Amino acid sequence: MIAILGGLFLLLSLFFWQEASMPVLPGVFAEEISVPLQFFKLGTELINIEVNNFLLFQNFESLPPILDSKFSLIYGALIVSLLGFGLTLLSTLKKMYFIGSTAGVIFFFTFTVINGLNISGLSTNYPLIILLVGTIIPLVFIHFFKTHWDLSKRILVILPSFILTLIVLLYFAKVNSAQLFLSENITLPVAFLAVLFMFHIGHAVVSSSSIFLIKLNQGLKLKISWHITILSILYFFLVLFTLLSIMGEVNLPFPTLPPSLLFLVSGIFGYFVLEYKISQTEQIFDHHLVGKSFYLIGFAMTSWTWGKAIYTFNEPLIEFFNHTFLYGQIALTLLFFAYLLTNFSSILNSGGALEKVIFKPQHFAYFHMRIGATMLVVILIIFANGVIATQLTAASANLYADYNYQIGNLRNARILYENSWMEYFKNDRAKNTVAHIYLEENQNSSALRHLEESFDYAPNVPNILLISSMLHKSDKILEAIFYLEKGLEYYPNDPKLLNNLALLYSKINKPDQAIAALENISTSKEIKISNTIALSIKHNLTVPENMNLGVDKITKINQLALANKLGNFADFTLDTKNLPEQFVIKSSLLRNQWTNQAVSDFEIDLGIIDSLVKQNQTAYEERNYWETKVIRSHQGNEIDETLKYLSGSTFSFPNHAAAYHVMAGEILASQLDFEKAAIDFKIAAADGYKEFKPFHLAILYFSGKIEEALALKEKQQVNFPSWMEWDENGALIQNQQVKYYQILKTFHQSISSKIIKSLSELTDSELKSELAFFVMIHKAHSLKKDDFESLEQILTNGDNAVWTKEEFEELTLALLEGKSDIKSDKVSRIIKPNLSLIRNSYLTPLVMQAVQKEEDSLKKYEILQEAIQFNKDPILWMAFVKESRINGLGNYGTKAVEEMAAWLSNEELEKLMMENL
Repeated sequence: MIAILGGLFLLLSLFFWQEASMPVLPGVFAEEISVPLQFFKLGTELINIEVNNFLLFQNFESLPPILDSKFSLIYGALIVSLLGFGLTLLSTLKKMYFIGSTAGVIFFFTFTVINGLNISGLSTNYPLIILLVGTIIPLVFIHFFKTHWDLSKRILVILPSFILTLIVLLYFAKVNSAQLFLSENITLPVAFLAVLFMFHIGHAVVSSSSIFLIKLNQGLKLKISWHITILSILYFFLVLFTLLSIMGEVNLPFPTLPPSLLFLVSGIFGYFVLEYKISQTEQIFDHHLVGKSFYLIGFAMTSWTWGKAIYTFNEPLIEFFNHTFLYGQIALTLLFFAYLLTNFSSILNSGGALEKVIFKPQHFAYFHMRIGATMLVVILIIFANGVIATQLTAASANLYADYNYQIGNLRNARILYENSWMEYFKNDRAKNTVAHIYLEENQNSSALRHLEESFDYAPNVPNILLISSMLHKSDKILEAIFYLEKGLEYYPNDPKLLNNLALLYSKINKPDQAIAALENISTSKEIKISNTIALSIKHNLTVPENMNLGVDKITKINQLALANKLGNFADFTLDTKNLPEQFVIKSSLLRNQWTNQAVSDFEIDLGIIDSLVKQNQTAYEERNYWETKVIRSHQGNEIDETLKYLSGSTFSFPNHAAAYHVMAGEILASQLDFEKAAIDFKIAAADGYKEFKPFHLAILYFSGKIEEALALKEKQQVNFPSWMEWDENGALIQNQQVKYYQILKTFHQSISSKIIKSLSELTDSELKSELAFFVMIHKAHSLKKDDFESLEQILTNGDNAVWTKEEFEELTLALLEGKSDIKSDKVSRIIKPNLSLIRNSYLTPLVMQAVQKEEDSLKKYEILQEAIQFNKDPILWMAFVKESRINGLGNYGTKAVEEMAAWLSNEELEKLMMENL
């Protein structure tokens, strides 16, 4: 079972976890764009209230290496188990072989760095002595005195004794995390055992294929020698070219198999050959079960150790395994083929049962074949310039560095990794770890120097990404681009390098090159789609048609930003309740979704955003959520609350107060409150707002702040709207649009009869129709029957009629009587019967409805008191005066009357008091 799990672990490490310890993950950052929150029309002016949405970009980053201490401990436990099983099997060997094996055990334990546990002193021999006593004595006792014991009894003594000895050593150890220390340092000695096993299966593929063909040929007498020759040659050249490829000696036009995969194939084939070999040659044990068990232990140790090397990305150890395995395969494949032809060429095609004697020949014995293979392995090592020596040295340094890295001794780890890289340059994680440790120590220049060395001698994708990121953060964008472009010469079309290069092209305003780089990405399709959408929006390019395929959350957030920029409703909604943990994604999701449309109940959404605002966070994060709260309130038609939140924002975030004042002014202008809008624009100008538009100047001018409007015109070079022109005396030339704005500037303060009269003075049918609509939704509570008839005539007849008579009647009933079963979508969008009547104090008819429906006089007073903070409608204020007197608060009513005298004539005021009090 351990052997099978080891094989699976090696496969998973090879295909899925090859760089698990050297993570490169897409980080997310956001950039703001302006999108329209609401369009509204005032005459010929089409105005939009702009807010910020977020574009999310994903940028690949090299993160600090991750080493899983739990995995190292599991590996150590498995190796201890396998060693315990192996010691049990040693006790069954024949006498002389047992003595030699026992000496081998002592030699093995000496190289496990067990004395590094520092028991009773620094590097004393006590740990080794204790370990030998706890293992060798039970082994010798059983071998000489309990020869009749079966394997089950032997293992019940030897394995517990071995484990208990290790527990005692760990208990008295004086090093940090002694278990981890042993687990890491036992790896290299086990690697030597793995090499012996790899040499043992060196001819497994050829020998198993030969036995299979021989068995198939029994009784047929086919010329299988040709089949065996062809198979042997093909396999020989496969492993030879694989070796040359990993050495960089040749650039092959065809792919080769990874050596670890070849090992698994050889190991499986070798197990089926084992039975023939054991039965035909003299063995050092008496029972076949012992030989098979030794084989499985060797396979398990090799697969787990090789898998660990890949999983932890210990490249020197990986290369050591690659080289030694391929040396053994080349040597033993060649020699076994020669052995086979030398001994059996004359009878190979006879159809006999040669598999029963294939390992028995005498004139070129199987033993001699292995001696010749060993000599060939030595020749191959010389041919490779003895590279395995440097690989071993570097691998050993990496293992000890890994231990120090995991226990937090970063300085020692850094020094060991540096030495390891100097020994063997194909050592990406060592160099990457050194750079990250220097960054953690705030030694950026040293980190950069090591990354430059890595790029010069052994470039790899994580280090290229890291050096590019560092240069980008230092505002050396052109240098960052250079490394990415150069890196693509080593790793053509690498998706991570292309993605990051595209984002840097965008930074230097090369959008076409950025999009072209993204188009070359063949993998990471979700990131490709998301970044393509974001870059297209950022640079005002047309988004490719196939970019609506993304289904991941980040892509959807960018698609929402696109819909918002175009003023469209998206055909999907994102869940705003189950939010991601990452701030940039969470905040962008809420902002973009609520800018597009809000589908949940306002109170629920308000609870979500309030809980986020209250969290302990940076000022930027708090401001971000606060602005999102403003947007959600506005989308919920909670105009009163929106204006309150904006007012609070100006105090909480004074550096951004100017923008908040402008947004508040635009919302007030959309509600026809030019007076308050102009005040906000004036404050924004004083706070240094630089992006005023012609519409803003018009509001200031018609609100009586003419000097401020003219000052902004000169200071910011902003022109008045084209419909505002002056004669040679400086007087504003009258036209229908000017007349219209003169009516709107005091719209709410005016009594309805005055507005109806002004309405009749407008000759432009479009302006007349628009003003008639405003009168309906803001002044319906104070209109007479004749007024409704004239408004109906304007809104339902003529070229600019957009209402039917049925819709007009439904709107009238909804405004005056609170009709809830509204059939017309057009009326429903205005009234929104599912929302509060007092959400918008400027919708005076709805506020008056709420007052009429309320039975508690004090609550009526509170509703009206809230409304008059915004709306100066005379009827609304008279209702407040009346309720204040009813509730014994007449002094507030008197003060309100005094204020009304500022915008109403005495005659108008007296008439209102007579009719309403």
